[in-house]
Amino acid sequence: MVELIDVKEYAQQIAEAIATVVKIDIEIADKQLVRIAGTGRYHKGVGQSMDRQGYVYREVLRTGHQFVIETPGIHPLCGPCKARGNCSEKYEVVSPINVDGKAVGAIGMICFTEAQANLIAENQHSYLIFLTKMAETIALKLKEQEFLAGLVSANHYLNSIIDCLDEGLITADLDGTILHFNQAAQRLFSANLLNPSSQISSLFAPQTVAEIIAVGKGAEEIVEREVYIESKKNRSHMLLRALPVEDEDGVKSIAVILRPFDEISRIVNRLNLRDPGYSIEDILGESKCMCQIRERAKVVAAGKSTVLIRGESGTGKEMLARSIHNLSPRHQGMFMVINCTAIPENLLESELFGYEDGAFTGARRGGKIGKIELANKGTIFLDEIGDMPLFLQAKILRVLQERKIERVGGITTIPVDVRVIAATHRNLEEMMTKGEFREDLYYRINVIPMHIKPLRERKEDLPILYQHFIEVYNQQLNKKVRSVSEGFQRKLQEYSFPGNVRELQNIIEYAMNLTEDSALTEDHLPARMTQEKLEAEGSELFNLERIERETILRCYQATGGGVKGKEKAAQALGIGLATLYRKLARYNIE
Repeated sequence: MVELIDVKEYAQQIAEAIATVVKIDIEIADKQLVRIAGTGRYHKGVGQSMDRQGYVYREVLRTGHQFVIETPGIHPLCGPCKARGNCSEKYEVVSPINVDGKAVGAIGMICFTEAQANLIAENQHSYLIFLTKMAETIALKLKEQEFLAGLVSANHYLNSIIDCLDEGLITADLDGTILHFNQAAQRLFSANLLNPSSQISSLFAPQTVAEIIAVGKGAEEIVEREVYIESKKNRSHMLLRALPVEDEDGVKSIAVILRPFDEISRIVNRLNLRDPGYSIEDILGESKCMCQIRERAKVVAAGKSTVLIRGESGTGKEMLARSIHNLSPRHQGMFMVINCTAIPENLLESELFGYEDGAFTGARRGGKIGKIELANKGTIFLDEIGDMPLFLQAKILRVLQERKIERVGGITTIPVDVRVIAATHRNLEEMMTKGEFREDLYYRINVIPMHIKPLRERKEDLPILYQHFIEVYNQQLNKKVRSVSEGFQRKLQEYSFPGNVRELQNIIEYAMNLTEDSALTEDHLPARMTQEKLEAEGSELFNLERIERETILRCYQATGGGVKGKEKAAQALGIGLATLYRKLARYNIE
C-alpha cells in the first residue's frame, strides 16, 4: 500500500501553497507521527518524529476527526506536553487525511501570533472547510499514486509471466512494426534485428511476412506454418502462429507466437508412444543379481554416461532402460526407442537422423526431424544395437563423441543433448573379432555395463513374478485366482524359460484364460512345458554347451573372479586367458 511518505514532495508543495495564501504555518504528519512536510519554523523538522509533542495529531489519527485547539498549552490534550502552560502556539486547527475511511496522516494549521489566531477564529468555518479540502487533495494524490503503483505492478507481473513462456512472443502493429517481445523471442534473434520499432520483415521471409500482415487485415483469422530461424549458433526449426489482437474497437495489433518444433513433436510422440512410466521398483525379483541391478540403476541414473544393457530376449532390458530414464534428471524429456532390427536398413538412417526437404525421392515436403533430434534433452534407447549396420555405427559414434547430428541431405550440424542407453542380446566381443561391430563404438557404449541374468539362473524370482502377473490378469480378465498348486509351481521350477520373463508372462496369461477356478494347476500350463522335460531327460545330459558352461561357471566361482581369478581359472581349465574371456562373454558369466 502507498504511504504518505511516498508523496512527500507533493505534500510539501501543498503545505507551501497553503502557507503562501493564508500566511500561516502548515505541517503534515503521517500515521507514525513523522513530519512529512512543514513551513516556517517546521521546515527544518521535516523527516523528524513528532512523538513527544504531537498529542493533538495523535488524537486526530485515532478518531479520524478534525480538532480545533483555541488554547494551546492549556487544552486537556496538551496535558502530557512539556511545554504545557508555556506554549508558543496561539491557535491550532488539525484535519485528518483519510483514505478509504482510515486516517493515514494529518495536516495542521498553526498560529504563532494573536492576529493569526483572531483571523482563524473569526472565519473558523471557512478555514475548516479549506483545510478539509486540502486534506482530500492529498488523499486523492495518494489514491492516484496507489493506482499507478498497481498499474506498474500489474504490468511488471504480466511481463514476468510473458517472459516465463518457453514460446517466443512478438506483437506488431498492423503495418508490421514491432511493439513488444518477450525474452524467449529475444534469445531467437540478434539485437539488431529484434528491437522496438523495427519491422517483422527483418525477421521472416517475405511470404511469411505477407501472411502475418494478412491476419491483421482480416484476410486470415489465424496463420500457422513452419519456419527456420538462423542465428549465429544454430538453425532453429519453429512453428509460427500469427493471430489478431482485438479490443472493443476491432483489431489493433498482431501477435506472433514461435514454438520450437521439436517440443511439439516431443509431446505428440510421447502421447502416441504411450510411454509406460516404469519406476525402478517395477523391476521385480528378490535374487541377489536383481537387487544389485536396482541399486546400480539408482546410482547410474544421475549421470550422463552411456549405458550398455546386456541380456537375453525377454529379460526386461527396455524396462530397465526406461527406469533409468525415469530416475534421471532427464525424466521430463523424451524416452525415444529405436529398435535396430525392426526398422529396414534403408530407412534406419533417416529415422535416426531425419532428412532435409528434397533429400531423396519420396521425402516429405519440409523435411523430417530424426528421432535423435526429437530426444534432445532426453534419452535415446538403441535396442538391439548389435544388429545396427556398420555404416550407421560410425554415425552413432560421432553422436556419442561430438553430440552433433547431420540430417540426410543436410549441410549443417545440429547440436543434440541426449543420453544414450544401448541394449543387445548378442555377443559383441565375438562380433568385433569378425568385423561385424566397430571396436571404437563398443568402447563408447560400454561405459557402464549392466547385465540382466536369464530367468533360468534366478529361479528364486519366480514366485514374486508369477504372483504379480496373476494380479495383473485378475484385473484384465476379471478372474479371481488366489493360489497355485504345488504341481504348477514344480513345473515352473523345472522349465528353462528360453523366452525369460516375457515367456513367463505369456504362460500366466495362457493359464489364466483357461482356469475357471480360484487356483492354477499344472493342467492349465502349455503343452510345451511337459514336452521340454521329456526331451531334456534324453538330451540335456549330453549337451556339450551346457556342460561347458556349467564347468566354466563352477571353476570361475571357485577361483574367486577378478584378474587373478581368471588367470587361475584359465590354467585350471587348460585354455588360454583370451579364450576364457570369450567364453565368459558368450555364456554371459560375470
